[in-house]
Amino acid sequence: MALVVKKEKALDLRVGKMKFAVCSFAAAFFAAASLAAPEVKPVEWENVDPAHHLAGRMASAGYLRGKVVCLDYRDFGDKSGAAAMRRMEEVWQTFKMKPFVLIGSHRGAAGAEKIKRIAEGLKLTFPIYREADIVRTEEQKKTDPEHIGFMYIIGGTGRILYCGTDDRRAAGVIASALISMRSPTTAKQWKHYIDYDINFLPGKALLGIEEFRKSFPKEAAAYDEVWEKFSADSDIKRVSKLERLAHMAKDYDLKDPNAKKLSAEKIELAIEKASDLKKSENPLVAQEAKNCIADLTWTLAVLKPAGEDSTTQGGK
Repeated sequence: MALVVKKEKALDLRVGKMKFAVCSFAAAFFAAASLAAPEVKPVEWENVDPAHHLAGRMASAGYLRGKVVCLDYRDFGDKSGAAAMRRMEEVWQTFKMKPFVLIGSHRGAAGAEKIKRIAEGLKLTFPIYREADIVRTEEQKKTDPEHIGFMYIIGGTGRILYCGTDDRRAAGVIASALISMRSPTTAKQWKHYIDYDINFLPGKALLGIEEFRKSFPKEAAAYDEVWEKFSADSDIKRVSKLERLAHMAKDYDLKDPNAKKLSAEKIELAIEKASDLKKSENPLVAQEAKNCIADLTWTLAVLKPAGEDSTTQGGK
C-alpha cells in the first residue's frame, strides 16, 4: 500500500478524488512489468475517424501514438451500464491531462442521436466511436469474440498491458504505465521508449536522447548517430521544442513549477509559430506537430477564462 501512496504522490494523479479505489494498483504494476517486451511498434486502429465518432472529444489514430490508451468496449446505448460508464468517466477525468486517451467503443444497436443523449445525460466527455478497435490477432479474437464489457490498456509504445473486464485493475495499469513513461529508471527502459520514438515521434526522441545522455552517458553513446542526424534537421529540432512545451501542458494540473510558467498567450504564440510544421515534408514530423498542437489547444481551453472561445481537436 505504501508503494501506491508514494507513486500517487510523485505523480499527483489525484486518484483519491475518484469515487472508486484502485485496489490492485501494486499488483497490476508488477504484472505489467513482468511481461516480456515485444517488438516496438504502434498498434493499428480501426474506426477511429470522424465517420464513426458518436460523442465526446475527437481523436485520431495518429494522435494516439505515444500515448497510453484505454479501449473500453460496451453498449453505450444500454443504460443498465450507467454505473460503469460513470466510473470510466472518472478514470478519464483523473488522467486526461496526461499522455492518455480513453476511447469508448460502442458495440450496440443504438444510433448516434441516442448515444449523444445518453453521453450528455451521464456527462460523459471521453471520445466514443462506433466499433473502434485495434487490429487483433486470431488468438485475441478467440479469447474475446464479443468485446462487450472488455477493456484493453495499450502502452505508449503499442504494447498491450491489460486485457480484461476489471475497470479498477485497469485504472491501476494506466497509472503504472504513465509513471513508467514519465520517469524511466533503467537504461533498458530508456531504450524501449527511445527506440519507439525514433521511428514514430522524432521530436520526442531527440528530447529522450538528451535526457538519456545525462542519466546513462555510456549506454546513450549507441544513439550518437541518431542524435547528430536529428539535431541537424531543423523541422525535428522545432517539433522537439513543441514537444517540450506540450509535455509541460499535459502536466499542467500537476502544479509542476514549470507548468506554472504557462500562459494562454505563450501557448497561442507557440501554436501560431509551429502551424507550418503540420505540412512538413517529413510525415512523422507533420503528425507529431498536429498531436502537440492538439494537446496545447486542450490546455489552452483550461487556461482561457470562462466564456472565451477555444476549440479542441484530436491531432488528425
